[in-house]
Amino acid sequence: MIKGVVVHLSNELPIVVDMFEAPEAHAQSVRCTNVRTVDGKRPTFVHDPKATFVFPWHQIRLIELPPAATAAQASDKRIALTEQPELPPPLPEPLDEEPDEDLLARIRSV
Repeated sequence: MIKGVVVHLSNELPIVVDMFEAPEAHAQSVRCTNVRTVDGKRPTFVHDPKATFVFPWHQIRLIELPPAATAAQASDKRIALTEQPELPPPLPEPLDEEPDEDLLARIRSV
C-alpha cells in the first residue's frame, strides 16, 4: 500500500489517497482508498471514506508519489526511478561595499 499519494484530477482540486499498488503502464484506471483533500477533509463526492475508488486515466492530470513511497517501492520493477539532477553550485555572496560619496551626492541632487 502506497500512502499519501497526491492525485491531481482534471478541473478539480488535488486529493490525497492511499493506492493499493503502483499503476501499470497498460492500466486504464487507478484504484485507491482513503480519499481526502490535501487539508485532510472529506471531499463532497465521498460518502464512505473506507470505500474503494477507481479513477479512470482520462480524469487524472498527474500523480505525485511521496519520496518515502518511492524509496519503499524502489525494489518494484514497475516504477522507473530517475536520478536526481545535480544542482548547480550556489552563487557567491555579494560584496558588502560602501557606496561612493560622489554617487550618493549625485543621487541626492536628482
